[in-house]
Amino acid sequence: MKIGIIGMGNMGSKYAALIAKGEIKGMELAAITRVNEERWEEIKDYVSSELVRVNSGDDMFGEIDRGNLNLDGVIIVTPHYSHEDFAIKAFQRGISVLCDKPAGVYSRQARNMMNAYNEAKAQNPSLKYSFIFHQRTFPVYKKMKEIVESRKYGSIKRVNWVITDWYRPNAYYETVSWRGTWKYDGGGTLLNQCPHNLDLLAWICGEPKSVVGFCNEGKYHPIEVEDDVTAYFEWKNGATGVFIASTGEAPGVNRLEISLDDALIVCEKGELKIGVLDKPEIEYRKGNGDLFAKPVYEWENIDVEPAKDYYNKVLEGFVKGEFVAEGKEAINSLYISNAIYLSSWKNRKVLIPQPGSDYELEFEKEFEDALAEKTARADRE
Repeated sequence: MKIGIIGMGNMGSKYAALIAKGEIKGMELAAITRVNEERWEEIKDYVSSELVRVNSGDDMFGEIDRGNLNLDGVIIVTPHYSHEDFAIKAFQRGISVLCDKPAGVYSRQARNMMNAYNEAKAQNPSLKYSFIFHQRTFPVYKKMKEIVESRKYGSIKRVNWVITDWYRPNAYYETVSWRGTWKYDGGGTLLNQCPHNLDLLAWICGEPKSVVGFCNEGKYHPIEVEDDVTAYFEWKNGATGVFIASTGEAPGVNRLEISLDDALIVCEKGELKIGVLDKPEIEYRKGNGDLFAKPVYEWENIDVEPAKDYYNKVLEGFVKGEFVAEGKEAINSLYISNAIYLSSWKNRKVLIPQPGSDYELEFEKEFEDALAEKTARADRE
């Protein structure tokens, strides 16, 4: 599978090195966009002499249109706003797409990408579309999903995820001018650090029904966008959840708790444990006359392998058509982040859309109008 990489920053260069060194079975690096000298030095001894180097994604598509380049797929690793444009241009040329997270800044972009894919796939059934949500390959999260979906311990009651180990100094935002801005970055902690977490939240627990969000903009850093977030979720079955993320706390934690009817799953520092009741909780609740009866439970450590070779798994799965995350799933994390933003800006609870619903279109417009207003205000200031 001949691959072109659009965007040769930190991650694009990493993917290029894996492919060029022959670590991804079934992939050949055929083209890259502009790369700085330091990153070129890392891969130049491994690439083919026929590698095509161009300045931009549009130049890459231009070479394809002129018949100078033949690609089976592209990996898109550019700033968020441009994902939609490059993906649609690839689909229009019958080229498969593996895109880095998130699908874009707002959910309409993900919907447009999926529509373009469906149209192109009708003409070319072998076309592929997937996203690099590589944390789905982590054994600890796969095991949590397995436990939840088995319903062995009942349904979800509550979810708590505190992710404050995303610490970033001011220099992180100062190194590139677009970072930390509404106009070019489209958001802060939610859009840059948390897409994987929001994707996992929906993947493991199901898409929430609604959210009340609180985003603090520039709380710790001199930036326009949020660097501190707290969100309260509700699910259709009555379960509730709290999601907390920050780039300004130290020392931080990354702790995910999922409370089920008859057990509590806890994931922290890559380790997993479960506290299991000796009998269903409802039996304790109905009681036996003891006003202060405490449920009896026992903790069990669950052995899980450390995460490794996760990018290899995503890329090789793309070649085989065994996707870690299908293209249609990328919209889920954007629904959630867009809803958190909108709730915070409007100071009210926001429902999370269902794909294809009339409300989805209303939600998209309200969010995009609010984001445009935030961007314009920031430009004036």
